[in-house]
Amino acid sequence: MPGPSRRAIRFVRCLLPSGAAVTDGAVFRCERDGRGATLEAAEVRELISAGVLDGDASVCRTRPEAVQWLKRALLDEDAFAAQHRLAAPAPEGATLNLAESPLARLAVAAAGEAAPFLSRHQVEAGERVRKLAERARLQPRVTMSYSAAHVAAKGAGHAAEISDLAADARRALAAIHDTLPRDCAGVVLDVCGLLKGLQQVEADRGWPRRSAKLVLRIGLDRLAEVWGISGVAVGPQAGRQRQWMAGERPQM
Repeated sequence: MPGPSRRAIRFVRCLLPSGAAVTDGAVFRCERDGRGATLEAAEVRELISAGVLDGDASVCRTRPEAVQWLKRALLDEDAFAAQHRLAAPAPEGATLNLAESPLARLAVAAAGEAAPFLSRHQVEAGERVRKLAERARLQPRVTMSYSAAHVAAKGAGHAAEISDLAADARRALAAIHDTLPRDCAGVVLDVCGLLKGLQQVEADRGWPRRSAKLVLRIGLDRLAEVWGISGVAVGPQAGRQRQWMAGERPQM
């Protein structure tokens, strides 16, 4: 038996906890707290028959049973989404959704390869960049600038518009741009921060195929080194040895 539609789920969520929806005869409309949702009268009648809504031909409201109905509907929707999720174990033991991030695909060994393209310390560095971008509340924009000058030019007036946490995260992203070579910084921030695909990055820059992967790994390796994220466990008397792969060392 098919589950409720996404429009029905959104409609019930809009009505909870005590909202009401009115109709023009064909569609019921819910408007409250800046949210809006619509649902065809036929689906509303089905929800009324199922005991989720209470109403008549002109207005409807939720019943107490709507809360449990919504919980079940959301669980069913998550189960459906799980069928389309490409899950794989991350180096740290967590589960990565390979369909979600371009970085995640590089953290798992491809078929026929003994090791993933990105090592554990590089993945961790990329995850830190992603979290910084989330805290900075960045939105994907073609004209986005990460330079320190761009951030400083906003001044105190702009900093007042965002939280201190977001302001600190933006300064940290600007520091990444100052730490890495220009190409490395751009690719790291585009892929890890804005979740752009590698092919899109290459197309935007006019680069040959697979070149963005190499630049990404160089940048993440450098960031891991700056942040003290080691690729191997070392003792207090041991120093970390680091090697560049042939042809990968960036021109500073």
